[in-house]
Amino acid sequence: MIKSNFDFSIPQRQSLVGVLVLFVNTLQKSIRALWPMILVFIFNNKNYEPYVIYLGIFGIFSLIAITAFVRFWFFKFYIDYKLKEFVIENGIFNKTKTTIPFHKIQKVTIDQSLIQRIFNVHKLELDTAGSDKKEASIKAVSQEMAVELKRNLLENVKEESLSIAESKLVENQPKSFITISLPSLLKIGITSNYLISFIYLIGIFSTISENLKQIGKESLIEDNINQLEKLPIASLMLGFLLFSLTAIIVTNLVITVVKYFNFTIKKDGKSFVLTYGLLNIKNTIINPEKVQIIKLTQNFFQKKLNINTVEVFQASSDMKRASAKDKTKIPGCNKAEKEQIVQLIINKLPIHEVILYPNIRKLLISVFFFIVLPVSIGFFVNDFINRFSLNTILLFTSLYVVFMGLILFFSYKNYRLFISNEFIVKQSGAWDIDHEIIMPYKIQAIKTQQFFWQKMTNIGSVVLYTAGGRISVSTTNYRKIKEQVNKWLYQVEVSKENWM
Repeated sequence: MIKSNFDFSIPQRQSLVGVLVLFVNTLQKSIRALWPMILVFIFNNKNYEPYVIYLGIFGIFSLIAITAFVRFWFFKFYIDYKLKEFVIENGIFNKTKTTIPFHKIQKVTIDQSLIQRIFNVHKLELDTAGSDKKEASIKAVSQEMAVELKRNLLENVKEESLSIAESKLVENQPKSFITISLPSLLKIGITSNYLISFIYLIGIFSTISENLKQIGKESLIEDNINQLEKLPIASLMLGFLLFSLTAIIVTNLVITVVKYFNFTIKKDGKSFVLTYGLLNIKNTIINPEKVQIIKLTQNFFQKKLNINTVEVFQASSDMKRASAKDKTKIPGCNKAEKEQIVQLIINKLPIHEVILYPNIRKLLISVFFFIVLPVSIGFFVNDFINRFSLNTILLFTSLYVVFMGLILFFSYKNYRLFISNEFIVKQSGAWDIDHEIIMPYKIQAIKTQQFFWQKMTNIGSVVLYTAGGRISVSTTNYRKIKEQVNKWLYQVEVSKENWM
């Protein structure tokens, strides 16, 4: 056990100023949950006596303050060194005791939100491989206590050499290995996440529309829609596209810069620490041994701008998919930085010895399900309800067929599986080209499949399960897949490498 200024063997409470942090967090959550009711209260055109309003506000604030203090008082944490466990006790009426064995701890992160920065406290979170969410979270402790607790936990996670290296990352603050510049973040912001931002904007518009209806202001939207319907269809579509594109790019830029501002990677020994964030500062350590999948993403524009996105998937409780807590994203690194990150995790860059291509049936099946079938259903439904004219339906159908046809063609063209003695790399994607890298000795399970109608053409599929997610390849040479599966199973059996 390393020397510590705190005795974590006895129950500890959060910093006293944590009461204020809990109060502000509870108030913020209450406002977010009840803001439609607040709008209705403001716009319902009823006159209330001032003392009623003040008394209501005082009552709400008092209730939140009492709740925050009680939560603070009954929240305790300590380390059971004999049982090698970290323990958190909380709860007022229903007492809860969360026990986390040292060997299950995946990551220990120290974060600082805007509120926590104001009160000069930090949040410490623990991730394990047995949960899809944060296993433990301590909202408000001093920086000294956070660093000491993190170091004590990491000392007991695995070997002393690993823990000392990881703890020094916070204590000694080694020199930066990579720093993602603001121009790189801006490039990522304007070249990625279009669909996600579009869905996010639709959600915002739907929420605003629904709450305007609740307060009797739906006429604001209806009047604007009526005015837009008077415009020519071509001008309306062009205006909608320009507005959507501008809103998406602005949304991407804001989210990317706020989330990943001052993204810094520092290393010490085999481990490395990521620090980033404008309002909420994130700090997390990644141990290369626990990394299961490395995902490299780049589209056409990003290739021209020499930027990449690297995603690191660590061990998860679900082999089929990795949750958000098991995935760490590194945006905006150039080619040289990308290669440095990959080499830091897996010691060398992947090479390609065998390449498996998809069978043409993969493209034909995709065309049937995503073009032929939807178009046929569309014509049938339109013929039944007679909603659009023949010319209109032909125009929309042509645009859909061209757009979807290009997506399916490039998806088929970019679909590959690269295999070498040390690496397996899956390439996929139509616009964003992904390269998912795993090492054979980290495979947890393998599933192969061949339908009876595929036997004559010698095609089939394989799914490789790891503790950080899965990689699947379909409609490819089944004979070669079987040969590789036997080789991978042998590598798993004889390998003495650590994967956790």
